[in-house]
Amino acid sequence: MTWPYRGIIILLLVLLSQTDYLQACDEDCKDDLMQRFEILLDSKMDSKMDLIKKELENNVAELKTLHSFIKSQLTDNLAQDRATQNPASSLTINDLNDPIDNLKTLTRESNIIIKEIREYVEDCKGTSNTTTQQLNDILENMEEINQNRMEADNGTMSNEVERCPRGFFNVSSQCFKMFRDRTRNWSAAKTKCGEDGHILAQPDEAIVVPLRSHLYEAYGDDSFAWLGAQGDGSKFVYVHGGLALDNDSPLWAPDHPGSYGVDAESCLMLLVGGNGIRNYPASPYWSDPCHKTNYALCEAK
Repeated sequence: MTWPYRGIIILLLVLLSQTDYLQACDEDCKDDLMQRFEILLDSKMDSKMDLIKKELENNVAELKTLHSFIKSQLTDNLAQDRATQNPASSLTINDLNDPIDNLKTLTRESNIIIKEIREYVEDCKGTSNTTTQQLNDILENMEEINQNRMEADNGTMSNEVERCPRGFFNVSSQCFKMFRDRTRNWSAAKTKCGEDGHILAQPDEAIVVPLRSHLYEAYGDDSFAWLGAQGDGSKFVYVHGGLALDNDSPLWAPDHPGSYGVDAESCLMLLVGGNGIRNYPASPYWSDPCHKTNYALCEAK
């Protein structure tokens, strides 16, 4: 039981201690009252978590249905085009606008729920390891559905998308995955990506802004992400391959990277968020201290 609940119980016991009942109650009696309060509170927490779990499962089911519908339409149309050798698709973006808009709305709503439930799971840690793990499994499933949604946003199912590993989304010819189980410092994010043989993302300059837009549409404001470059004292360099970033690139936000450092304690972050997009629509690069925590954005290799 968490300390706030224990505080409530203690307060009740103090207030009730003025009654004849508790004055005549021995320690065993008070312990019994404490256990009864704990059982009552635990049952209410379990009920709340069951309701949350049901709501999450309903959202996942709706997302899966919409994603399957869009994917089947695109796949059928691609097969027809190949059969007739017709270079122009008979299924237009307008035909998919309604289901895609609905899918985007559900995705935004599910991300709000994900954030709220993650906070609730943190509060409930230690109360029920089994229930907490079940919630975490559902959240991970929803994250994968959201990333699958991004494959359908542009109304295409290109060969590049089909080549992305499961759970990754495609921008141009590169495949990415955002790990949102928790935020990490830059070094830990690099390690997380490497666990499955991938790297911290190194997007081509031409797709940095579209990539940022994809992440914002899928995850909203709370989506700042580490990229795979670190300062070397004079510039930022991608650790995989050694490509250096131009300090004068228009992709840098104002006063970055110079005023914020280019030493080994500075790492490259992708500025994803409402204010960042509004203030710097074409400049998503941000120099951030490597010890700060952001989400790991991995690239398939």
